[in-house]
Amino acid sequence: MKEKVMFQTNVPVTAALAYPDGMKVEGRYGDQVMYSLIDERVMCVPPIVRDKLVELGIRQNDPFSICKAEQRDGNRRSIQWTVKRIPPEQPSTSDDVHAGLPSPLVASAAPGVTVPGNGNGKPNGKTAGELNGSHVAHASLRSALAASIDAAIEAEHYATEHGLSVRFGSEDLRAMALSLFIQTARNGGVQ
Repeated sequence: MKEKVMFQTNVPVTAALAYPDGMKVEGRYGDQVMYSLIDERVMCVPPIVRDKLVELGIRQNDPFSICKAEQRDGNRRSIQWTVKRIPPEQPSTSDDVHAGLPSPLVASAAPGVTVPGNGNGKPNGKTAGELNGSHVAHASLRSALAASIDAAIEAEHYATEHGLSVRFGSEDLRAMALSLFIQTARNGGVQ
């Protein structure tokens, strides 16, 4: 039996459909649509998610992100499903990765001083304090990605020692890093 995707509240999941159409099934809370994914898992989602997949034009093998987000309105809580297309990865160089990021010299300007540019000649109107905040978020995201890579390497070695073959791809690493980054932000680590 295929592994079923378990959606945790406010934790995005990256997926790609193995087949363009889902199958209507009866779920615990009413009608559901079951999709087979290219990584041999299945996901069961409410019909509203199917509608969003169709609206976005998500087809077989197209990567997308899906999140079961909790919304609050006063004391009321509700669930809103968000679906986003993931653009295809573009090859990048080290310079591309750092383009547009604040340099340490710019980020260390006096608090309250508006920084005139963002590295590409266009004004950004951000203060040095805001840039320091984005620099902290950048460092936290980089740290989460490094931790994800380290954990994946350890897990692959552990699996190999036990006669199993486990390989993590870039999307797996991205999903792990985002989960760590979100948890760090929830715990007050990123402002």
